[in-house]
Amino acid sequence: MKVTLLAFAALVCSFEALAQTPSMSEESFCSDRQDTSFVKDLTLDSHNLMPFRNHGGIGNGGVCWWHSRFQRNALYLTIYKPELAKPSIDEARVLVKEIRDAKNIIVIPGYKNFAQFANENEALIQRELEKWQKGDGVIRFAWVKGLSGSADNEPSKMKEIMDKIYEDVEINKNISYNKLQIPGIEAHAWLVVHMEKVDGGYNLEILDSNFSNKTEMYRYREGDTNFNYHDYFRFSPFLDNTTEMKRINKVISQKCNPDKLAKEAKKEEADKIVKEENLRG
Repeated sequence: MKVTLLAFAALVCSFEALAQTPSMSEESFCSDRQDTSFVKDLTLDSHNLMPFRNHGGIGNGGVCWWHSRFQRNALYLTIYKPELAKPSIDEARVLVKEIRDAKNIIVIPGYKNFAQFANENEALIQRELEKWQKGDGVIRFAWVKGLSGSADNEPSKMKEIMDKIYEDVEINKNISYNKLQIPGIEAHAWLVVHMEKVDGGYNLEILDSNFSNKTEMYRYREGDTNFNYHDYFRFSPFLDNTTEMKRINKVISQKCNPDKLAKEAKKEEADKIVKEENLRG
């Protein structure tokens, strides 16, 4: 059920007090991200969020999956340098593609924040989201993943799903990308920014591409078999695109902590060798 409790209002206010400005230099990019809450706190200021909501797409059914992924990439990987000249149309098009690809840190010249950049380049971003949708949904059949779950679950299964999302959000410190399975063949998506463990369940802070300029709160309690939020009817969330989140974290580590990344790579290789030896007997 949608939450209107005073306690949740207080929680939102406490989050808003921590609102952050984005990184303005390569040096601050790394120092900012030493605080694991920095990127999450960016979501508390609408200047860091998409200024336009989910729309368009195939059959005018929206581009929610890609809108949310683009938003997450921008939160994690962008630097803003308002003192520099704004990019040309062609340069802005390249920047939009780089945000989509999430393979490098992206410097955005001429703008103070993501909302400024996205507002002036909405047409370029929307076009890229629709290209992304067509590439994933038509060529790579990624839309099938949106049909793999159920809108309703047994309470025990629902708890298992929520525990897994909590681990990704609060233990692994990620902004979690969730697909939302609606009855039939529809699937939406949102980002889970924070989760608070409470007696009998979780309080979630989510960022929904249909209400893209602010986070909202939702309450899950053990025994629930589905979610019911705004006019989405009933649905069930499931964790998705965890590999993409790992790649984002790797890009940040390559920039800010290459020695740690190299050690982790050596450990992964050593673990792989041990596993292969064990399989050989």
